[in-house]
Amino acid sequence: MINRYGDVAIVSGRRNASVSFATSSKNEPIVTDVILHTEDEDGKVAAWGPNNDFPQKLLEQIRLNGAALSGLRVSRKAHYGSGFILAKQSSDDNGKRKIETVSISDYPEINLFWKRSQMKRFWRETIADLEYFAIAFPEYILSKDYKKINRVKRQKAAHCRFELMDESTRSIKHVYISTKWADGVSIDSQYVDKVQLIDSYWSAEEVKEYCKKHKIRKFIRPIFYPLIDESYYPKAEWQSILNNDWLKIANSIPKVKKAEIDDTININYHIQVFEEYFERKYKDEWDTFDVDKKDEIRDSFLKELDDSLSGPENGGKSIMSLIYKDDTGTPQPGLKIEALDRVKSDGNHLQDTSAGNQEILTAIGVDPSLIGAGIPGGKLGAGSGSDKQQAWFILTAMMKTNRETTLEHYDFLQDYNEWDENLIGAFEDTVLTTLDKNPTGKEKAANL
Repeated sequence: MINRYGDVAIVSGRRNASVSFATSSKNEPIVTDVILHTEDEDGKVAAWGPNNDFPQKLLEQIRLNGAALSGLRVSRKAHYGSGFILAKQSSDDNGKRKIETVSISDYPEINLFWKRSQMKRFWRETIADLEYFAIAFPEYILSKDYKKINRVKRQKAAHCRFELMDESTRSIKHVYISTKWADGVSIDSQYVDKVQLIDSYWSAEEVKEYCKKHKIRKFIRPIFYPLIDESYYPKAEWQSILNNDWLKIANSIPKVKKAEIDDTININYHIQVFEEYFERKYKDEWDTFDVDKKDEIRDSFLKELDDSLSGPENGGKSIMSLIYKDDTGTPQPGLKIEALDRVKSDGNHLQDTSAGNQEILTAIGVDPSLIGAGIPGGKLGAGSGSDKQQAWFILTAMMKTNRETTLEHYDFLQDYNEWDENLIGAFEDTVLTTLDKNPTGKEKAANL
């Protein structure tokens, strides 16, 4: 269950609602919470977006935008670094803290859990949910005696929905999981699963006692980046590009550009054929042909001519045409071919595209040089190697709090399963270096 003290759950379209005030003690008149009471809330889903399909609509737009996809990819890579590592802390003779990386295989119980839960995949998938949606929904599976967590697996954030808050306890009891929220599926459908939800602020011991008492063998314990004023689902900071329409603008530019290209006339030659050309070629027969026959002859002639002019194999080729004399004896060409200047693109909207990419990457927090994007108004190119190196250093340094959120999984597992308390979980940084210092161009450093 997730307690949401100080939040108000507003559900559009619900009637017969009343507001009451809760205080920190019976004798204290200070108002600390405003609670919205509604009827028949049990088993109702808190909609994620107006039509309960916000993740799906977001992904539809993101998948149309290369800058957004690349920016989020770099963000995920920086978050994951060189992957999860275990380290052991101790003290030297002077009492100074000492950190030493250790192998997971040295700890049989942890190693078995890592293999059973495919933890490398679990970390990557959890990080993807956090970077896209600022929330992740890990599901924990307990042993029969409730003393150990046997397995953890990721439930896709885009498929998860919170149950409406129980206003009597101010807590959320369940998570509903489905791939069909965008289709308007109801919670009693065979396509919807219901899983117990446990408060992320409970200690491992509290969770263990609660699950044993209520015979709960599996539960979801979500992690999320800090909530600001949200009651249910976080609003990732980078999603500002939805509110200010920069993503929509950037996605519309290729469509506008394509329409301009499609509407542009693309003709290489202007061919003029005098009618007398056919009269002289077919002589008396020409007058006996009906209209359809004449059109067929003209179309066939044009096709042969077009085939002779187009294609690389016809470069430098010569064409023969008849010349006849008019009534005054002046030579006249029966066929005239004039080459036309090709219409060239004028670069419309290229600055708008660059500005859109810059706004999108700024919102995500990724330097354009890391994805090879030039800076609007600046010189062409993707920046120097040192620019990329410094941008990567800054990005990975800013990932510390993101990683701390991800590592809540390890901390909880460690406490629940009573693993060695001297072990520390961390994600190892990939540190870019110059080739003259390191032939591989990179080093590794633990981010503890």
